[in-house]
Amino acid sequence: SSGINAEWPLRPGFFFPPGAPVGLALLLVPVETISFFSRAVSLGVRLGANLTAGHMILHIISDFGAQMLASGTAGGAIGGVLCTAALVPVCILEIAVAVVQAYVFCMLTTMYLNDAHELH
Repeated sequence: SSGINAEWPLRPGFFFPPGAPVGLALLLVPVETISFFSRAVSLGVRLGANLTAGHMILHIISDFGAQMLASGTAGGAIGGVLCTAALVPVCILEIAVAVVQAYVFCMLTTMYLNDAHELH
């Protein structure tokens, strides 16, 4: 059988790089184990942080514009309209970031799965 299922459960030598001196096993196995499991965590944190940052920017600009409009002054009205107009390019940027993040997520996931399957 081929595929990911053929590799699970992980073989004992999975976390020990081929060709490494046996004397370094006590050091290399924990480092490789942490490296293997931290990949998924770092991928999720990276994706979540980038998407959250974009939403925070949208929220801050829209709240600032709403407060300016609520001030009841002419300057507030102009500033509120400008802030609202600024949301359009920020939304376009947010869509571009989402596309790039989806691409990066797919590429890194594919590379990690390939490494897990081919290298060990």
